[in-house]
Amino acid sequence: MIEAATDALLGARNPDGGWGAEQGKQSNTETTALAVLALSALDGSLEQEISRGLAWLADRQTADGSWPLSADVDGASWTTSLATISLAGFAAHRPGALRGAHWLIRQEGRRPTWWVSLLQRWVLPQGPTIRLNPNLKGWPWASGAFSWVEPTAYALIALKKVRADVAGSEIRERIQQGEMLIYDRMCRGGGWNYGNSNVLGVDVPPYPETTALALIALQDRQAETANQISLDALPRMAADVESGLALSWTSLCFSIYGRDTSNLRKRLARTYEKTAFLGATRTLALAILAWKDGSNGFRV
Repeated sequence: MIEAATDALLGARNPDGGWGAEQGKQSNTETTALAVLALSALDGSLEQEISRGLAWLADRQTADGSWPLSADVDGASWTTSLATISLAGFAAHRPGALRGAHWLIRQEGRRPTWWVSLLQRWVLPQGPTIRLNPNLKGWPWASGAFSWVEPTAYALIALKKVRADVAGSEIRERIQQGEMLIYDRMCRGGGWNYGNSNVLGVDVPPYPETTALALIALQDRQAETANQISLDALPRMAADVESGLALSWTSLCFSIYGRDTSNLRKRLARTYEKTAFLGATRTLALAILAWKDGSNGFRV
């Protein structure tokens, strides 16, 4: 299985050295960063392929330290976190990772305007439409937008991987704010949804992939009650899913937390046999990381 998946990932590489969402699609930062991490976890002589992927990432970092999603999308994006994570493990590319980290430190999700907060809290008859602390600063999908759980988790992993090389208290403060936001958004009973835990007074369900990613971002706080509750809830969330993305992230999370991943890897292999992940290169890279216990790429 791992051989077939590796061949598929290598076959999906574009002539420019990067990877797109599917074979033949334009290279983008998210998929290329994950593909580099996946190839780095494999045994074998893949230095050339890894080097070309790293070069693709390095060439597309902008002057302010950020990365756009792709050549067709103007402006900085959340994928800066993944590129930073990918480059951080290579000494020659550590400076680029640090520039990405400095850009991330300067970013934060937009807070609701005062009149929106007032409307939600005092005017709407049902009370607050969304239960969250609007003052916490996480990260958005795009600059100037509101904070979400996933981009905040990616940013936390990136900053924690390089924090030893970043001077000053600002990085510690941003990490603390990001962690507080993720804990604030935890669903009742553990786990995380993509955005909020409650909308219009209704509790929203957690999802395995988001929960696993949030737990990976909070891995250095494993003793926290919220971590343990969510970690215990994660197997129930993933019990019946066949999503390669969810199974991969759950397996990587369990590996980091020291839990058994053998059953998850078997289920992931069955899913690949049935669907080949519908050609999604991102999922293919994450599955390789899960099968090869490539969790070191996300350890902080």
